[in-house]
Amino acid sequence: MNAKTRNNEIIKYNIIMILMNLFLSIAKITVGILTHAHAVILDGVEGLSDIISSAFTIFSAKIGEKKADKTHPFGYGRIEYLISLFVTIIIMLVGIRTIIESVKNIINPHEPPHYNFTVAALMVLSLILKISYGLFLRKKGREINSPATVMSGTDCMGDALTSVAILAAILVKKIFNVDIEHYLCIGISLLIICTGIEMMRECVTKILGTSVDPEFKKKIKNMIITEDGVYDVPTLVIHNYGEEVYVGSAEIEVDENMRASEITKLSRDIIAKADKLGLTLTAVGISGTNTGSPEADRIWDTILDIVRKDDHILKAHSFTVDFHEKEISFSIVQSYDDPDREMTRQKLASELQSIFPGMSITIQSAKEI
Repeated sequence: MNAKTRNNEIIKYNIIMILMNLFLSIAKITVGILTHAHAVILDGVEGLSDIISSAFTIFSAKIGEKKADKTHPFGYGRIEYLISLFVTIIIMLVGIRTIIESVKNIINPHEPPHYNFTVAALMVLSLILKISYGLFLRKKGREINSPATVMSGTDCMGDALTSVAILAAILVKKIFNVDIEHYLCIGISLLIICTGIEMMRECVTKILGTSVDPEFKKKIKNMIITEDGVYDVPTLVIHNYGEEVYVGSAEIEVDENMRASEITKLSRDIIAKADKLGLTLTAVGISGTNTGSPEADRIWDTILDIVRKDDHILKAHSFTVDFHEKEISFSIVQSYDDPDREMTRQKLASELQSIFPGMSITIQSAKEI
């Protein structure tokens, strides 16, 4: 699904959400006022906040369609995460507001609600609509990779819990003549706030930047490694600039004797194939390996044997040795959980220095990618 189609889907689902919430909110506020059912009125007001949330989601989808420009060279895809965060804050504020109003009404009770068939029927209708459309939105949101749509579905399901609480309050009122609607509203609001905190954590994580899907990275790496002349892909860095918008760079290991014209063609082929897979490669770095002599092979094998014994070193690559200048150089990829990356590198260099006296040891270091 391309970005245009995806955004059209998001807009369509949220327009339906706005129309549904507008109908239910007007009905709940009207019926709540007529029956003095304060919880029903609050439920209707919360529906109005959902309308605002849906409007902002539509806004983010439209902004996300804007093409890359000089100010934002990678597009506006991340605006969806910011809007999702804003929607989450609205959800949490509504929950907090409901708790405050419920506590006020417990301390200073208002006229008891006059529940009737109309109130019960409206809550049943709201329950059915909210659960069915909430489940639908969550499913579709995952299908089109839209966090905002998934969150709208979660919010919709939270609204359904409010309807359940009001229906429970109606039953308790009819059977025991006890008004518990405000206590139920507090419990449900706390649940909504907890859900909002989790949603906020997810939004902030995506804004800060996270690792992309490992399967996607594996697909890109397998594509590169199958190219003729590529020995290895030591590093592959991919950034997410919105759902399905990926930008990155790669480093490939090739024979040190490969000509510049061959390297240029190889880089262009890799960039073109990555683009077809949905990744814009801004650069393809090159590192050479010269294990072309028995002595060079022996040195490289020794280095690899030592590296494999250190759990904090994931791999070594890009080996070169210059016997005339007496220089050995290579790169290592270190794990994120290495407590002292510099010490690990120095320890490896010292060990190699003792094995190959008279040779200069140069080790480049990188994080786990």
